[in-house]
Amino acid sequence: MLKKWLLMMTVVTMLGSMTTAVSAASLPPTLVSVVMEGEKMWFPDAQAFIDENQRTLVPVRFVAEALGAKVGWEAESRSVPIQKDDQSILLAIGSNIATVNGDEVAFDTQAVMQGGRTFVPLRFVSEILGVAVEWDGKTNTVFLSTTEQLKGELDPWGRLIRTTDLPSNAADYPYILADVPNAMYELAYPYSDPEDRKVSSMLYSTIPEYNKGNVDIWLGRLKTFGALWLNVDYRTIDDAWAQALFATKMQNSNAELKYIRQYVDWVKTNKIQIQGYLDPEPSMIFYDGFGGDYIRVKFRIKFVAFNKQERLLYDEWFPKDSKFEKNVWYEGYSDIKMKTSVGGDWGNSLKVSPTASLFFNHTISKVE
Repeated sequence: MLKKWLLMMTVVTMLGSMTTAVSAASLPPTLVSVVMEGEKMWFPDAQAFIDENQRTLVPVRFVAEALGAKVGWEAESRSVPIQKDDQSILLAIGSNIATVNGDEVAFDTQAVMQGGRTFVPLRFVSEILGVAVEWDGKTNTVFLSTTEQLKGELDPWGRLIRTTDLPSNAADYPYILADVPNAMYELAYPYSDPEDRKVSSMLYSTIPEYNKGNVDIWLGRLKTFGALWLNVDYRTIDDAWAQALFATKMQNSNAELKYIRQYVDWVKTNKIQIQGYLDPEPSMIFYDGFGGDYIRVKFRIKFVAFNKQERLLYDEWFPKDSKFEKNVWYEGYSDIKMKTSVGGDWGNSLKVSPTASLFFNHTISKVE
């Protein structure tokens, strides 16, 4: 059985690129992307995250089942039995000890339950389920593999490239990924200048600022923005949240901070609770010719609670006639606008635009 430990844990703070100090208690945890055998895992609800002790925790059911294991649940003992090949594993919530074929194996952190899902430390996945694990701290990505070498060409972010069943606009992109459906590629572009617009295949091949180093910075800022933007709770939201969201934006003045604070007041008045995440795709960047770069994302969002269906999200394009159901997951694709006010070598200055919207250019549907 392959038991290769390649994890190099880097302490990554969620607000590393921000200048405003905030209280950690008011911020959501840092989300982690999981790529298995070169394909990104799209978890239906509970997402992998980094806890307050800087440990990476993953939802064990989805990872274990993807590896061919059977996963159960014993309510009385609050334990998760896992059967994989000749291995019998029992993992108890709140314990740092797993029982593997009758022997106890200790870990440096506990299994926890959040949102009805069991999360385990990444070391569990590596040592017990026999998976090679690599960690990319720049993009907060876990790479899982059961083979020494993946079959096929990988992109700079370690994901498999496909050459069949291509989208109709495949030439617009530097490559097409195995784990991304054609519908995401074929979503219409935002409004743009026909003469100056540039698709991602042009951007990556002709403009030096579009390189992996810069794009990793942009993705980090966008993930931080999304984690704040799509996770709101009237019981805990405060001015620290407002300042943190403001710090992810390109700032021309403090005017927007005033509007964000007004939204915070509305969240409390309207008793809004939202859960969600967005996952940006680095190979899908579009320049509109008017000074804006759009990064395409896949998103999920659930409106847990509210009194009125008004301004549920800090988004000027939030639909005024919205009829979102409570406690229902919605998902879709969207182009999130990024801007900079810096000329010349502007690569590391790109931040979320003050006018960024989930609903400006998007698709959305209820998850069945």
